[in-house]
Amino acid sequence: MKYFGTDGIRGVVGKKINENLIKKLGKAIVCYLNKHYLPKKIVVGNDSRITSHYIFAVLNSVLLKYGVETHNIGRCTSPCLAYVTRKNNFPLGLMISASHNPKEYNGLKFFNTDGEKVADAFEAEIELYMDKTKKLKINYAQSTNCPQLKNDYISMLKNIKKCNYPCIIDCANGGASDIARQIFASTKLVNCNPNGNNINENAGCTHIEVLSSLCRQKGLVGFAFDGDADRIIAVDKFGSVIDGDKILFILSKFFVSFNSTIVGTVNTNSALQDAVKNRNISLMRTPVGDKFIYQQMKKIKSMLGGEDSGHIIIKKYTNTGDGILTAICLMNILNLTNLDFNQLLTDYNEYAMAKANLNLTKPFKQTQNIKMMIDKYTRDGARIIIRPSGTEPVLRVFVEHKDKAKANKMLSTLVALCKAITKH
Repeated sequence: MKYFGTDGIRGVVGKKINENLIKKLGKAIVCYLNKHYLPKKIVVGNDSRITSHYIFAVLNSVLLKYGVETHNIGRCTSPCLAYVTRKNNFPLGLMISASHNPKEYNGLKFFNTDGEKVADAFEAEIELYMDKTKKLKINYAQSTNCPQLKNDYISMLKNIKKCNYPCIIDCANGGASDIARQIFASTKLVNCNPNGNNINENAGCTHIEVLSSLCRQKGLVGFAFDGDADRIIAVDKFGSVIDGDKILFILSKFFVSFNSTIVGTVNTNSALQDAVKNRNISLMRTPVGDKFIYQQMKKIKSMLGGEDSGHIIIKKYTNTGDGILTAICLMNILNLTNLDFNQLLTDYNEYAMAKANLNLTKPFKQTQNIKMMIDKYTRDGARIIIRPSGTEPVLRVFVEHKDKAKANKMLSTLVALCKAITKH
């Protein structure tokens, strides 16, 4: 698509995310609501980036001019915005966030009235309206600040939380900060003081080494979110990282029945597939992206899905990835079983995974040499994935193999071949 990537529209503010694009998007929202005879209102939330206020101001001016009411719940998480959208029957929810990206980025992503990330068809239609000049009727509407709408989401989380498990929580100086203070009042919170410019800065999922070091020093488990808290990575008391695949395995013991299916992605460690097979549970893979995971979950009526990066969807409670919710569920499990992460992961024998990100300045196309090398490594028992990121300008190269040395060697060869292309 021209504007939308894997997870909404995202880019550097002042470049891709500029006033012209925001105004075009605002008019497209108006056209969409008119076309489908939907109520002329949307609910909007944002993470902690200072640029979110500018984006909302520009977008709001367009929506209000053409008769769409805006209900602004302010700083929050993406799963909170999704919950509020569904709970209050808004036709659309709009989250202003660039998730795990650095502060100079921002973005916009939509949720439908069921609190689900919108389908590709919605994004295609919005893009059509963005590039189509159409005169709209001026019909001024009003904007309402309604932070109290977050209270139902907070109450839901409090009802699920069964214990005050001793741990450390890293809020990435992001959208989770305010909510976490209310949910985990007696828990040690770090990176929980957003100032508009420190989101994801040496904090949260993208800098898990910070929490890992702290957990090792304190002898406590930890949970880290990304900027909009739709992702989670855990850490055990020894500082070892518990990624999304391991979290899925632990949750599968409590949220998935025998003869069921959980949903992962092409990046999901094959150890998960092997481990759940012992309980007659199968793993189905999708392209990378939590919206693809959810679409497949919905199609096959799966109760659990996620990806290694930490998007975890527990269908019993929500229709989207939720870091805070997942942390609560893991705390409940640790408390209920009186086991640590190592004990809960006894049957999980991880495959070696080697990964690299290469800067990408132009469209990438695999050469015959790369295809031949992938075929060769696949015959040797490897799983290879080479794909452009849908959220940032990088090429992701991924190798999985039971032998760590082989995985690293294969990755080095593939990276060298890919660099030869991306440099020209």
